[in-house]
Parts: sequence; C-alpha cells; structure tokens
Amino acid sequence: MVILQLYISMKKRVLVIDDDATIRFLLQNILLDYEVISKEDGYEALTWLNSGNVPDLILLDMEMPNINGRVLIRRIKSSYKHRQVPIMVMSGTDSNLIKNSFLKLGASDYVIKPFADLDFLERVKKALIVG
Repeated sequence: MVILQLYISMKKRVLVIDDDATIRFLLQNILLDYEVISKEDGYEALTWLNSGNVPDLILLDMEMPNINGRVLIRRIKSSYKHRQVPIMVMSGTDSNLIKNSFLKLGASDYVIKPFADLDFLERVKKALIVG
C-alpha cells in the first residue's frame, strides 16, 4: 500500500475541467501515466484549487456552464499560488482568433477536439516540461 501511495505521489498531477463526462472519461484513459483529477465545471475546479491543491497541468474546456474557460483562466492566473501552472485549453472551435485570445489570457496551448491520442500526449508532455 505504501509503495502504491509513493508511486501515485510521484506522478505529475493533471487537473481536467470539462462538463462532458465522456471527455473526462477519455482523458482519464489517455493520461494513464499521470494522476488525473476531474472536475465537471469551473466552480468545482476553483473549490479544489482554493483548498490548497496545485496541479502540474490544467486541461480546460473552453465552453462550460457557470464559469467558462476565459473567466477560469483569469482567476487562475490572478492567483499567486496557481499562476505558473500551465493551462491547455481544449475546444471544438478551430479559430485562430479564439486561439490567440486564449493564449493572450495565459493559456500555454490550445487543442482542437477531437484530437489524436499520441499528438495530445506529446503536447501534454511538452506543457509539463515548459510549464
């Protein structure tokens, strides 16, 4: 049991924020080498973050009810504790204008859904190294 806990604590922690349960399930299965924490909306994510948790990477859906991706990035980037955490925005919208607006807000990457698993994993690894 102790060995398992040590192994889990050594894994990079990825916070997935998406209102689509299928996407959260898919990412949980793609990101097997990481400790994945899933939240279905911005309120849940902020509550988790404000409880003292600091992930190594945040994967954030652009469009969600209550708190959308733009508002959530602003809140995360305004937090001293979380501002350095890299954020990858996931979206079904393939628009350079929207992509650039998220990058200006502080996102480190913008990924178009649906994505290829291997390409996505490489982008996650890159974000964790650069982040």
